[in-house]
Amino acid sequence: MNSLSDAIIIVEKGNRLKFANHHWTELTGYPLKSSYQKTFLDFIHPEDRISWQEAFQKFYHSNHTQLLWLRLLDQKEMVHWCEIRVQPVFKNRSFPVSATLCDITPQIRSDQIKEARYRSLNSLINRVPGMLYRSRNNINWTMEYVSEGCKELTGYKPDKMINNAELSYGSLIHIDDQADVWRNVQAAIQSNQSFEISYRLIHASGEIRQVHEKGCAIYSDTGAILGIEGIIFTLNLPI
Repeated sequence: MNSLSDAIIIVEKGNRLKFANHHWTELTGYPLKSSYQKTFLDFIHPEDRISWQEAFQKFYHSNHTQLLWLRLLDQKEMVHWCEIRVQPVFKNRSFPVSATLCDITPQIRSDQIKEARYRSLNSLINRVPGMLYRSRNNINWTMEYVSEGCKELTGYKPDKMINNAELSYGSLIHIDDQADVWRNVQAAIQSNQSFEISYRLIHASGEIRQVHEKGCAIYSDTGAILGIEGIIFTLNLPI
């Protein structure tokens, strides 16, 4: 058991530690002798102790394996995220229980960094005075993604337009401009160039607004057109 890469502990009723393998000391920094003088709750981050107690109660009543994520505090008060699996030591007996603790701190920190980067990028995108988009190259300009600027530009929330849930972006383009928009974008795609076009858009309020669009096609490695990406912004107030 001491050769395992995860910490293994045995907990008695009252959360008293009865056994821990050597990896427990590597994880927490506490020698085994001093660990046995504490309860397992003493090692859990104060904000997570209620989660452990709830899982412990579920285990006590069901005697089924419980899986949860908790933060442990090591001897230097450093936080370690652990995936903990609690299971019975003896069949048909609630105590003692064994718990396997897998340190998932690197994974959690990586996820937190990615989440922070995503929030930062999303905040930046949503501050852009216009609508960033990615659409399919079809006559309806089916939107796969639109930024929050969609609401200001069109009067509709993004979720109403993505995948034509309630309406297509193409249906908002003034009927007299739809053919020119299609022709100019296709000409740019055929020339493998970006495009800049202006046209009229029908706002949800019924107003006609002049908009300007900059975009380009995105291609696969084989040259197939995957979609269109760009930005659309209002040139002026209703006309």
